[in-house]
Amino acid sequence: MSDRWAVGDMISTTADLERLVFGVFSGKVVPRSLLDEMFTVPDIDGATYGMALERFVIDGREIWGKTGSRPGYHTVLGATRDLSRTVVYSVNAKSAREDGFPLVRRFALPAFAS
Repeated sequence: MSDRWAVGDMISTTADLERLVFGVFSGKVVPRSLLDEMFTVPDIDGATYGMALERFVIDGREIWGKTGSRPGYHTVLGATRDLSRTVVYSVNAKSAREDGFPLVRRFALPAFAS
């Protein structure tokens, strides 16, 4: 869906998103010299975002992810930095304004539990 000029036009499928995650995390999209900076969260109490991705810690495992929504869609990508676990999904949603965390808790977090 594209309701704001080019928003949503770059990525078309969950398979595309997974390829993007592998490309970014492996240094093919972002030069390796910048990856460490990209995965650095500011040393500020409560900070969770690096450059574009949010860090979660689940059962001691560090996960990096991004969510997005538009009317009718809620999409999530998440991965460990070493790509040993990844999850990408897109589901129908009633609204882009609702909190998507219940969906994350249902679909994404179990993929990273020990």
